[in-house]
Amino acid sequence: MVAVTRRQGRGPDGAAGLLLCLVLVLCLACPARAGHLTIDMMVGSRDKHTAWAALLDHFAAANPDIQITHREVPMDLYWQRAGAKAGGPDAPDVAFWDSGKALRDGYAQRVVAPLPPDLARLVRDRFNPPAVDAVTVGAKVVAVPLSTYPWGFFYRKSLFRRLNLAPPRTWEELLAVAARLKAAGVTPFAYGAQENWPLFAWFDYLDLRLNGLDFHRRLLAGHIPFTDPAARAVMARWQLLLDRGYFHAPQPGDSWRETLPYFYHQQVGMLLLGGFAAMHFSPLVRDDVGFFPFPTLTPGMPRYEDVPQDVLVVAPRAAARPEVQHFVRFLAETAELDRFNTDLAMVSPLRDGQGDMGPAPADAGTFFEDAGRQVLEDAAGFAAYFDRDATTPLTAVAGGVFRRFMAPPHDIDAALAELERARTAATGMVQPGGH
Repeated sequence: MVAVTRRQGRGPDGAAGLLLCLVLVLCLACPARAGHLTIDMMVGSRDKHTAWAALLDHFAAANPDIQITHREVPMDLYWQRAGAKAGGPDAPDVAFWDSGKALRDGYAQRVVAPLPPDLARLVRDRFNPPAVDAVTVGAKVVAVPLSTYPWGFFYRKSLFRRLNLAPPRTWEELLAVAARLKAAGVTPFAYGAQENWPLFAWFDYLDLRLNGLDFHRRLLAGHIPFTDPAARAVMARWQLLLDRGYFHAPQPGDSWRETLPYFYHQQVGMLLLGGFAAMHFSPLVRDDVGFFPFPTLTPGMPRYEDVPQDVLVVAPRAAARPEVQHFVRFLAETAELDRFNTDLAMVSPLRDGQGDMGPAPADAGTFFEDAGRQVLEDAAGFAAYFDRDATTPLTAVAGGVFRRFMAPPHDIDAALAELERARTAATGMVQPGGH
C-alpha cells in the first residue's frame, strides 16, 4: 500500500513546486502477527527516492515477516519534522541523520540510542574505520553509516594534458598548476555565489591541511577563538590565492551548477566540490573529468578529508527490537548498500568485499567512485563538513563572511572579527542540517 500526501514547498533545486511526502507500507505476504519497522528518510531528488525505494523493496523481499512503514520527507522540511518527532510517540524506529555535531547532540539528548553491543561490533567489522569513527561518540557506536561523498578537486584531463600538467599533491604544486592555468588564459578555480556552503570547503580544507582534525573540530565547536594565529594562517593562505586572481568572479545569482559551463569549455581549470557533483556532469565531458584530493600543506600532517556522511540512527525504544537488528544486518552484510551508493554516485562506507550478494552493478566503478574510495582509504580521519561540525550561530554567519572575503580587499581582520563574534554568540542546542 502506498499513501501519498502532497505538500507545497521548494524542491531540491530551489524551485517552488509540489513536493511529495511519501508513506510506503511494504508488506509482502505478511503474517497476521508480523513485526513492524518505521523508517524516516530525507529525500532531495528523484534519484535518491528511486535508489532508497529499491533498497527497501529488497529488504522487504528478504524479510516478508516484517511490515515496513517508510516515510519520505523533503529536504527543506526534514529537520523541522525530525525535531518535532524526536522522542515523541510518532518517532520512527530508524531515521536519516547527519554525522558531526548533530549526531553528538542527538546522542547527548538521548534522542539517538547507542547500538547494542552485537550491532556495534558488526559496524566496526564491516565499515571503513574513518566511517566508524564518524559515528562513534566516546566509546559508543551511535549510528550506522549510510553514504559518504568526499570533497576534492574535479579537473579536465584533456586540459591538463594540453598544458602538460599533473594533479598537484602539495601546496607548492597547486600554486604552480594555478599559475600555469592562468598564464594560458584559464581561471584556476570557480565557485557558486548563490549558496553559502560551497565556500565552506575552502576553509575546511585549508584548516585541516594546516592544523589537523582535532584543531578544526574544536575551532568550529567554539572551543578555540578565531583570533588564534592558526586560524589567521588559514585565511592568509586563502587570501594568497585571491590576491593572485585565481578565482572566477561569479554573478551574485550563480549557483555552483552554473559554474559547470565554464568548466566544460575549459575556461575554469578546477572545481572544489563534493562527490555529488559527479552526477551533474554532462555525458559529453564525463569521461574527460578526473578527481584528486586537496593537496597537502603541512609536511607530516595526516591526511584528513572533508567527508560528509549520511547515517541512520535508532530510537532508544527500538534499539533492541529484532526488526532493527535485521535491518542493520541487511545493510552491513549484503551488497545493497554498495548498490544504493553506486546509483547515487556516492561512495559506500563498507569495507571492500563486505557484501555477499554477488557482484556490484555493471555500471559500478565510475571515475569518482574509484577515486573517491581511494580518498577514503587514504584518510586518517573525516571532518563532517563545516555546517555539520560548526555551531548554529557560526554556520549562520560564516557563509556571508566568506562571500564578502572573496571580494576585494579580502580583509582577514574583518572576516575573523565577524567569525569570532559568532563564536561567542553560540549557545544552546545545535540543530542538524548540512552538506
